[in-house]
Amino acid sequence: MANNKIKIEIETRGCIVKGEPGYFHVWEFYSVPVEASPLIGGAPAGVFSRIYGIVEFSDGVRRVEPTDIVFCDEENSHLCTLKKLKEKMDI
Repeated sequence: MANNKIKIEIETRGCIVKGEPGYFHVWEFYSVPVEASPLIGGAPAGVFSRIYGIVEFSDGVRRVEPTDIVFCDEENSHLCTLKKLKEKMDI
């Protein structure tokens, strides 16, 4: 009889947010329904949506703006290498 095991790993990425080091976990897609404006010609009902990054810091986990996240891991170093290669090739 085979002893099969399923292993689930949650990968994190090293990052810096406003000078503070942390671990990026996941993107959060956040949305809230919005009621229609009671004014004539006002905005219709709809959904307000945003994307946040969930980042773990030494003092806890916080939602952060995507533009505040600077990744500093191996995946990011590959992008930096590709950018330098592109600049050398003048593409």
